[in-house]
Amino acid sequence: MSRGAEAPHSQHGSVDTPAEAVGAVVESAAALVRAELKLAATEARAWLVRIALGLGLLWLSLLLTQVFALLVALSPALLKDQPWTSVGLTLLLSLVPLLGVFALALRELRRSKDLRHAHSPADDQRSR
Repeated sequence: MSRGAEAPHSQHGSVDTPAEAVGAVVESAAALVRAELKLAATEARAWLVRIALGLGLLWLSLLLTQVFALLVALSPALLKDQPWTSVGLTLLLSLVPLLGVFALALRELRRSKDLRHAHSPADDQRSR
């Protein structure tokens, strides 16, 4: 016979009295609470890591914005010595990583927002 079809068992054998049955239920409830707390801690840790990654990428994109702004400010001086294609290519090569990192930062921050809302079914039912 499978374990699910048998009468509940405690650690010491079969359940003979209502008090032992209540004790088994309390033990099972405590184990469930511990598992739920562990799951909540793991989900919170994953959410915090995703937020940290998004904010780190956002910080990096701000640094790259400063580099791009500096190159734009220096471009009139560079145009005196270099052809406009060289200066334009330099500006483009500094803009591409900026946009890429910024897009990654936004994606990570959106995903962290989605993670937070994915585990609240009551909010989903209220919005319908």
